Amino acid sequence: MGGRVLARLVDLVDHLHLVVGPIVLGRGVRLWDGLEGVEERFDIEATPSPSGVVHYVWTRRAR
Repeated sequence: MGGRVLARLVDLVDHLHLVVGPIVLGRGVRLWDGLEGVEERFDIEATPSPSGVVHYVWTRRAR
């Protein structure tokens, strides 16, 4: 799922738990492009684990 797709879908969800692992394969999909201003609509909590994995929990704010 690329950033453009995520940017379109973000308005359709109320809660999202995304886990990002620290793996570099030479290329990849940039998830965060096109999401400017999303922090105004969601509370975003990032929790790193000892293994390097980061858990992102997005919860939609009340309107």
